Amino acid sequence: MFCVGGMIVIHANDSTTEVLSLLYKSRNDITEHITETNTNVDVKNALLSDTSIMMLGHGNQYGLFSKPNKSGKFDRLLITDKHVQFLRGKLCIGIWCYANVFAERYGLHGVFSGMIVSELQEAIDNHIVATKDEIDYEMELFTIRLKYCLENYKLEEIPKAMKCFDYSRTPLNKFNYNNIFYY
Repeated sequence: MFCVGGMIVIHANDSTTEVLSLLYKSRNDITEHITETNTNVDVKNALLSDTSIMMLGHGNQYGLFSKPNKSGKFDRLLITDKHVQFLRGKLCIGIWCYANVFAERYGLHGVFSGMIVSELQEAIDNHIVATKDEIDYEMELFTIRLKYCLENYKLEEIPKAMKCFDYSRTPLNKFNYNNIFYY
């Protein structure tokens, strides 16, 4: 149900967030896919061209990261406060850590994630006991379920629907499934 007309996808080619591509790979309404190879002007122009925006990957409360450099550091943001003026009034999906803080701060509309544990270090940092294999497996299920929700529910229904899809009720899943928000 998410998308009015065409949709822009902003998702860096980062192997650690590749699973999120399941959210858009089979869609036929993608008008543009922005990655780390695009310039800031490309991002701005893409945001101006459609009313639905899907932003995926790693990030923080200041925005969506590009691909990490060779030392594993993120030195570029694909989405920042400079893009907010182009995101207002659009339907947004923001799946990156603390996207909800970004959305709240700037009054954006759509579905946004809080902190999501997608890597072992994130589990350790959040005191969640889980193996890398468990995190990878559950992250794929989480993404498949979120895709289903995006295709079958109204945006405002998605946070509640995602909680209902947490069948295993592990600490990892409770954490992730309770960190989806609608604004």
